[in-house]
Amino acid sequence: IGQEPSLKSMLCKIRHEVVLLNDLLNKMETEVQQQEKLKNLLKELQKSAERYQNEACHLCENIPSCLPKPTQSCVTGLTMKCGEQAKVTEPECAKKSIKEPRFIKEAALITAEEFESVPA
Repeated sequence: IGQEPSLKSMLCKIRHEVVLLNDLLNKMETEVQQQEKLKNLLKELQKSAERYQNEACHLCENIPSCLPKPTQSCVTGLTMKCGEQAKVTEPECAKKSIKEPRFIKEAALITAEEFESVPA
């Protein structure tokens, strides 16, 4: 079959194209396997997130007795149901003590050379 020069060159081209196709198929198979791994990891992540959300809702609905009872102004932030997705604002308690903000003095920055020149 491969005796004629025209057929021989044609067979070489076909063989080369088959090798290229095989490489492409191998790359595609690797990519598909990575996508399947990623899909499985995302499913596990989704299950974990749902489990944590259910636990948070359960804790929100069943506050342990050892914790102090929330005041009325603090409860307003917790009236949202578990399934709702909304922006949650931090509740402001009525007995919050009023403190003046403390200002932090600014310090001058020094370079590494200046730091190294400081005696120990």
